[in-house]
Amino acid sequence: MKKLLIMCLLCMGITIISMAANAQEKYTAPDDGLLINYIKGNSKRNLGVVFNHSSHEDYECVDCHHNIKKTGKPTSCSTCHNNFEPVPVKGYKSYFKAMHYKRNNPKRPSCVSCHVKEFGKDKEMTGCVNSACHPEGIK
Repeated sequence: MKKLLIMCLLCMGITIISMAANAQEKYTAPDDGLLINYIKGNSKRNLGVVFNHSSHEDYECVDCHHNIKKTGKPTSCSTCHNNFEPVPVKGYKSYFKAMHYKRNNPKRPSCVSCHVKEFGKDKEMTGCVNSACHPEGIK
């Protein structure tokens, strides 16, 4: 009887581990050098950012692609944040706000809020002009 209980518990443990492993589907990220520039054409300035997924591989897809819970796959921020005005505007549709909002909101982090949390006041990683995000400045 004791052996049967141990075998049942062992099988249940293996099943739970297997289910958890299969629940986290792996996605293939785009190559490094991805240009994110949805404001181009909506602004007289070039406000693009080059993004490298490889330097963010320690994070889960859902950390940035929070809509993955609804869609089942990672989608571009611009799918929902489709107000491309080059200045901050009210509401969650603002693309600028989704990238730059500085308040740390665990449900909806922005690029800048995550960088501030990770790098503090390091202007290379959190600044605007001549930073890792905008190495050639904002034109």
